[in-house]
Amino acid sequence: MILLFIAVPVFVVVLASALLLYRYLSTRHTSAIEGALRETRAPVARALMPILMEPGKIALSGFVARFNLYRKLDLLVRQAGVSWSVNGIFAAMGVCALCGVALGIRFPVLFSPALTCAVLGGVLGLGPLLPLLVKRSKRLKDFEKQLPDALDFLARAMRAGHAFSVSLKVMADESPDPLGQEFKRLCAEFNLGAPLPTVLEALLTRVPLIDLQFFAAAVTLQRQTGGNISEMMLRLAQVMRERSALKGKVQAASAHGRLTGMVLSAMPVCIALFLMITSPQYLGLLLKDPIGKYLILAVLAGQMAGYLCIRKIVNFEV
Repeated sequence: MILLFIAVPVFVVVLASALLLYRYLSTRHTSAIEGALRETRAPVARALMPILMEPGKIALSGFVARFNLYRKLDLLVRQAGVSWSVNGIFAAMGVCALCGVALGIRFPVLFSPALTCAVLGGVLGLGPLLPLLVKRSKRLKDFEKQLPDALDFLARAMRAGHAFSVSLKVMADESPDPLGQEFKRLCAEFNLGAPLPTVLEALLTRVPLIDLQFFAAAVTLQRQTGGNISEMMLRLAQVMRERSALKGKVQAASAHGRLTGMVLSAMPVCIALFLMITSPQYLGLLLKDPIGKYLILAVLAGQMAGYLCIRKIVNFEV
């Protein structure tokens, strides 16, 4: 009976992984067309998207549509600036979840093998998202550093007599990635006939930065009311640099608290690993005793709560 209870979730995970891998392999050739349509954000593109999607991909989208996972993961891929397939990521998550289930069967350290399989499968299944989050964070930081210099370049180009659209194209061509890549995409969408507010909204979706929101608001306001846009860009670049300097000062002032939080969070884990290596019988009683497992869960929950509290205290929004 216990083997049947374990075999059922394993079979479900294996079947889901195989299905995701099949959907990924069967729909790769439509990814380029879908990406082009997605970036235009036009009503016609949204209307034609289900026609271009094969039945397998529609089924996969329907499977995750209840929680809107497909669109969120696709947005995360675009924000990270990688060309990974969403179906491929789902397949990798399924394979990692299967590995977690296998480890749970082999090492049932929690209250029951089923609970261990569920926890390890869920944790390892989210593993493929970690590189995406790291790439997204690095790309947004690089974009934020490049934006003030790009606005200075844009203002100088307009003072030289170029129109805003021409200056934007020159700035996109001369800027390094990721800023150059995103503004080239914006110029391409604008040249295809999309309204400027629409392409700015698409840019803010791909690059969710407050500094870029200031830029989009300034451009939209200038288009509606008029004014010296070159002077506006120079002032906006100055504000961004002052804000970046203030953020650096705040991070330096809160460095001690952040370091304290990391040390206090890592110390119990390091001590537990040290005791498991030097004196396995010392912590072995907690794993064998039912109450000891509850104590371990309580300790982990307390550590997580303490880390979140310290992070909330030392994390300041500028």
